[in-house]
Amino acid sequence: MKVLFMGTPAYAVPALEAVATRHEIVGVVTRVDKPNRRGNKIAFSPVKEWALAHEVPVFQPESMKDPALTEKLAALAPDVGVVVAFGMMIPDGIINLPKHRTINIHGSLLPRYRGAAPMQYSVLNGDAEAGVSIMYITPELDAGDVILSRSLDVGEDETFGELHDRLAVLGAETLMEALDQIDCGGVCAVPQDPEQVTFAPSITKEECVIDWSLPAVVVHNRIRGLSPVPCANTRLPDGKRLLIYRSERVPEGYSGLPGEVVDVIKKKGPVVMTGAGAVCILSAKPEGKREMPGFELMNGHYLAIGDRLGTLE
Repeated sequence: MKVLFMGTPAYAVPALEAVATRHEIVGVVTRVDKPNRRGNKIAFSPVKEWALAHEVPVFQPESMKDPALTEKLAALAPDVGVVVAFGMMIPDGIINLPKHRTINIHGSLLPRYRGAAPMQYSVLNGDAEAGVSIMYITPELDAGDVILSRSLDVGEDETFGELHDRLAVLGAETLMEALDQIDCGGVCAVPQDPEQVTFAPSITKEECVIDWSLPAVVVHNRIRGLSPVPCANTRLPDGKRLLIYRSERVPEGYSGLPGEVVDVIKKKGPVVMTGAGAVCILSAKPEGKREMPGFELMNGHYLAIGDRLGTLE
């Protein structure tokens, strides 16, 4: 089939590569180029990089509602549209332009976690299972009929970043199954149950600040659910910010105030009390420094037993 692909970040590339093995990518639509972090060089999206390397036409509209864009995409005569982490609202005229409409890989088991951050919320909520859904795109956010869903188990200490990478692979595999169904006319899409809908909105800066008064399981899930980005943070005794990338829950038996460093586990890191139980910080980055193993926070005198971590003002 002729496929019109719409996507932007690295998460979309495994799906793009998979589709290209069995179908013709007639065009790629991706976000407009942006300066890199230092602001001195324009950075292409990973999807654009792939398209240029494979000589696939690239479209980077300022607005998806531009009639000229619709004309150009229609000229490609796509059989199906595929959207993976595109990042822009797609108007009906483009959704319905391909012969078999437009489908999307969503990073959850719909109707659970509609919205921008489904994978983060799977970890934040301590879910034992996560997955992907291939659905038809509709004007209502993530509300289209589901063609296929596939799931996998989530580890107790698995981070959002690790789950993200595994779901990118699972999403590509599931997408290929869905395209096979579309190609042979065997699609049996299922409407989502409105009674089961939950949402996963974008993560705010405020939600990245660790509340040490919460139970250890909640603190641990917040750390891993926001790692490596946008990253959970707290305040060191000197007032500087500490980004925390990894933690683990420790056995009961400790006592102290929420945020208090009550012990250090050799070759691991400081043990910090929460509102119920404690966690050990395994990896963190003090403000202005590199990421380091948790035990280096103690060796480097960033923390000592008796210190108390707190929120940023």
